[in-house]
Order: sequence, then C-alpha cells, then structure tokens
Amino acid sequence: MQPSPSFTRTRRALLGALAGGAAVGAGLMAAGGRAFGLGAGPTALRLLAHASLTSAVQFKDTTVGGLSGLAYDAASQLWYALSDDRGRRGPPRCYVLRLPPPMAGQPWAPQWVDTILLRGPGGKRFREDDVDPEGLALRRNPVTGELTLLWVSEGNIRTRVPPALYESGLDGRLLRELTLPAHLREIGRSNRGPRNNETLEGLTLTPDGRHAWVAMEGALAQDRGRAAMLPRAEPGPCRFTRIDLASGRADLQVAYQPEPMPFGPTMPSGPAESGVAEILMRDEHRLWVLERAWSISTGVSVRLYEAELPGATDTLKIDTLRAGRYEPVRKRLLLDLRDSGLPHIDNFEAMAWGPPLPSGHASLVICTDDNFNPLQVTQFAAFEVA
Repeated sequence: MQPSPSFTRTRRALLGALAGGAAVGAGLMAAGGRAFGLGAGPTALRLLAHASLTSAVQFKDTTVGGLSGLAYDAASQLWYALSDDRGRRGPPRCYVLRLPPPMAGQPWAPQWVDTILLRGPGGKRFREDDVDPEGLALRRNPVTGELTLLWVSEGNIRTRVPPALYESGLDGRLLRELTLPAHLREIGRSNRGPRNNETLEGLTLTPDGRHAWVAMEGALAQDRGRAAMLPRAEPGPCRFTRIDLASGRADLQVAYQPEPMPFGPTMPSGPAESGVAEILMRDEHRLWVLERAWSISTGVSVRLYEAELPGATDTLKIDTLRAGRYEPVRKRLLLDLRDSGLPHIDNFEAMAWGPPLPSGHASLVICTDDNFNPLQVTQFAAFEVA
C-alpha cells in the first residue's frame, strides 16, 4: 500500500517525534519471547528473532524497500520478497534472499542473493505506475515442475489501471494474467468498484497448490455504505476471492470484516487508515489474516486473526454486500503485535511460512513495507507457531 501524500506527511511528522524512543535504528538483533495463548484454540506464537535494517540499503543498483510480499521455497531454502516500487525508483522487482535459522539471542539478518526484474507483456518494462506489486506466492507447476511467481498488483484506480493477478517466471518474464471477477476490476463509475489504494493486497496458495486466494485491502465502494464513514464504524467488508489456477478464473469468494479503525483510542479528528495487509493459508479451511491500522493518535497497529472459511456465504455473484444478507467468515484474534515482544511496530505487510523448527513446530515470518521513507524501517520478525 502506498499512503496518500497527506497521510505520508502527517505520519512522517509523528514518526519523527517518536524516533528517539522507538528503538528502530540500524541495528540487527534477535529476541526471545514468551508464548501467547490464543483463547479458543490450541495455537500459540512465540517471538524468536527480529531484525531492523538501515534505510536505503542498495543491492544490484536498486534500493531495497517497500517489501510487501514474502514467500519461502523449501527446495532451495531461499526467500522471495516483493517490492511495491511502482517503477519510481527502479523497475518492479522481487528480491531473492537467505534468512538464517531464527534462534533467540543470535544475530539475525537477511543475506541478499539476487534481484528478479518483473517485465510486462512482450518482455517490455512496465510503465511507471502501471503496477503496484503487493502480494506474492510461489507456485510449482504440476505438469512441468517449474517454480513461478504469483503476484498481485493494486493497479492505480485514479489513472484507471485496474488491479491484476500475474504469474511470472523466475527470470521475470510474464507468463500470464489471470482473470479476476468483473466487480474487482470495475473502475470509472461513481460509487462502484475498488477504491484507490485499497484493492488487491494479499495473496496465498491453498495447501494442494490448486488454488490461490487474493484479498482486497478494503471494501468495494458499493459494499462500504455510508455508516463506514462514522467514527469507530466498521470499515466495510473485504472480498477474498479464490482463483482456480488451472483455468485462471475465480470459483469462490467470501467476505471478511476488518475491525473498526483504528485499534485503540481515537482523536476527534485526523487521518486514519485500516484494512487487510496480508493473508496466509493455515490449512484448507482456515486463513490467517494480517490487519493493519494507523491513526495520528495511535500510530501503527497490527493484529493477526484466524478466519474460518466453512459457513461463509459465497459472494462471487453478489453485486452489493448488504448487512444481514450474507454470512462473513468467522474470525478470532491470534495476536496483537503490540503484545509480541517486538520493540517497535511498523508497517507490516508481508507474511509467509518458513522452514520447520527443531522443535517440530512451524515458523512464521513477517516483514514490513518501509514505504521508502527514511523515518521508517524494514523489519523482519520470526515466530514459532505451536
């Protein structure tokens, strides 16, 4: 997500005032953490390690930043991180990196390996602002065995560039654009379709690799309703859409209701932003959802939820979502990152499963988008999931 100019100016001022006490300097560090029980369920998360990178890290003639998508390939033990640079500081790109095993008390830092420059149709470079890369998943082609990059772009509604779901080779060449439902691409009509900077933000694969789920950051204009403009009101349902990767078309959609914005005390006035930052399949029936909110009074807040897909209404053919006429996914809070042990919470937008830990438990890694802002940082954090 790229904030609006007014949002960026206000947030920079706030971050500058807080920078002295935020402990977000250039150091790389690891941390042990306590486990957090999660209410109605056996899941617990424990912070294992975290790293805060210096701003403006240079690698292969690019500025490392804007990391909005993350994926791990177990076969090569390599990580892939998608930058949301719209072509303003360099071509749209995906970084290849290594992360050491996260262990409490040990230094933890990414090692940059390569850069994949993402190209458009015919091998041509995307024009500036044509794509806004946000979500990333790795797909293993069931026929050829080829590893490819699935990635979503928010597009640019103001310039009438619709959101999109792409598949690219590891050499950056565009293999195909998959077909999104018409209501996710409807632009140019008043009070309808996706709103600027609140379109496709999350992407994940199903465990069997046959489908991809894509998540809208915010509600479609016709789904939002007037009540969403009121203080502490729910921001409107986000549509999560399942894409069949064989046909390249949508076959299921559910509605997810984010929390009212922002998380915490509010001020009488001032900018506030809230929505879905990333999704990740826990198993075939459950999605993990990263919600992020920001306001001038609270700064950045990030929460991790678990959403249950069974029982939710299929909204794929519903033009407008009206309260009481559909059933959204059920959700429960897993973790508020303010309670995780992290010394600083920034703009977390990326989330991926990592390699199994020596304990046999799963590892979860999340990452921030620093918006190429010198007052923000790129953060990596690793958790043990038990």
